[in-house]
Amino acid sequence: MQLWDIEQHPTLAIKGRFQRDENGHEVWVVSVKRVWSFTQQQWLAADDIEIYDDPLYAGEPGFSALVHDHEFPIYRQNTDVIVSGKARTYAKRPVTSMECRVLLDGHIDKTLVVHGPRDWIEHAGSVTVSLAKDFVTQEMDYRFALGGDEARNRLGGGVASNNRDLLNQSVPSVFYPKEDWSADTKKVRVAGFGPLPPFFQQRYQWAGTFDEQWQESRRPLLPLDFDRRYYQCAPEDQQCKGYLQGGERLMLSGFNHDDILSFRFPKQRYLASAHFNDEVLQQPLELYTVFVDTEQQTLSLTYTTSFACQDKEHLLKNTEIQTI
Repeated sequence: MQLWDIEQHPTLAIKGRFQRDENGHEVWVVSVKRVWSFTQQQWLAADDIEIYDDPLYAGEPGFSALVHDHEFPIYRQNTDVIVSGKARTYAKRPVTSMECRVLLDGHIDKTLVVHGPRDWIEHAGSVTVSLAKDFVTQEMDYRFALGGDEARNRLGGGVASNNRDLLNQSVPSVFYPKEDWSADTKKVRVAGFGPLPPFFQQRYQWAGTFDEQWQESRRPLLPLDFDRRYYQCAPEDQQCKGYLQGGERLMLSGFNHDDILSFRFPKQRYLASAHFNDEVLQQPLELYTVFVDTEQQTLSLTYTTSFACQDKEHLLKNTEIQTI
């Protein structure tokens, strides 16, 4: 068998990849994935399943919104819940603002307010925003959140060092309830339901210190103060309290013209067995990522586990997945 041979499973897409941890040690990471499509008011299992080897960006990597992170993190301590989509008014009735909500039993209850298009108004040296226009469908990725000239979100608008630069940005339209753009932007949070790219402060704060000492004594390894919370790509308020175990219910409102989307998580659990010559290592797969695409009306679950295998990666013969 080849080094990366993986036994096929009747209901799962399975893929493995060698990664290196923060100390440069070899790790065999295995991910399995299930996908459902919302068709005729019911969730049906889908056959076309892709497990992402690399991050997927909306445009140029590092300068555009992250659509989907790669699916081989060495470790996550919580299930990430990611929602990609647009705000859609109920029954296609025009509104100037609306709420979108993600509710997951016992773990997440998050609401964001989405405003219609607005313009900057400059008067006597000060800047404010106009009233919102009506909309039926409105974009809501991080380009439309508070950001700009600041580390929390360089994709958005509303933060600039001077009025001239500010007026060249878009007016942000996605906020937490009871928050909106103001001249004092430090008190306003960056709002979104999508994955955090590595260049957002909420994520790179865990990457560690890349200073002169790191250059001289640690490079190319990750810094000594690297924190594995960096591997979480969901906003903090979209990370579960540990891993989902199955049976929980996810509800999404404001993403569909017709109704609330609801999904009950399956209770199946999985066990991975990695064969290194005559040695067999076993690890349970935990639900690392829930990804909902409300535009395509699909939902995917990615379960992942890791096997430390420094100095024996060449002995790997095959990996198999069992339902437990």
